[in-house]
Amino acid sequence: MTNYYIRKLYRQKDPYLSQVEDMGDDFSTFMDLEQVLKSLYSGGEIDLMIRQLDTLVQYHQGLTAQSFTPEPQLKEVEQRIFAILGESQTPNQTTSVPLPEPAVSPPQPTVTADALLQILNQLQESSTTFLGAAITTNYLQAARPQNDWFKQFQIQRSQPVTFSADPSESLDDQQKELAQKWVKGFVKSCSQVITKFPDIVDLSQLLGQL
Repeated sequence: MTNYYIRKLYRQKDPYLSQVEDMGDDFSTFMDLEQVLKSLYSGGEIDLMIRQLDTLVQYHQGLTAQSFTPEPQLKEVEQRIFAILGESQTPNQTTSVPLPEPAVSPPQPTVTADALLQILNQLQESSTTFLGAAITTNYLQAARPQNDWFKQFQIQRSQPVTFSADPSESLDDQQKELAQKWVKGFVKSCSQVITKFPDIVDLSQLLGQL
């Protein structure tokens, strides 16, 4: 069922059809899900990926069954499905091109605790989808810097990350560096199970916000 449904998603997106033009007219033969996953993941990861695909397909089916289909949610689910299948970028997704830096770099923008909080919760949501709440919580706690200021970020299972002080507080240079290490450390832990996780969460874009 999952294999058939994912083929249908590919069929709906013209850019992907160009990848199978040389495979004949019978589109039903396109994409053996198990073979695709074997080419991307190790043996221990494949079962996890299949379960995640089953969950995402069921969620996608539930969204399409609604009387009003929330298009942004559908696209997000489809992007996660294609990311698991090795697509680092989905159709209609625009790539931001960085502007050249001026001769004299402007002052670095202020980064607040709230900005870091939003990044952490975004990572938490993505990781929970693939790894579950317990593993996500453990990874967030393990990667958190051993610094008193970062203890103000409260991490609880199945709950959004919160900040016990003023969220408008700005990070100094050392805190920014430690915040980046936190994000990179967490993503690295997740990528040991989900190889494509840095692409799924767009790690470079998140670090650019810090």
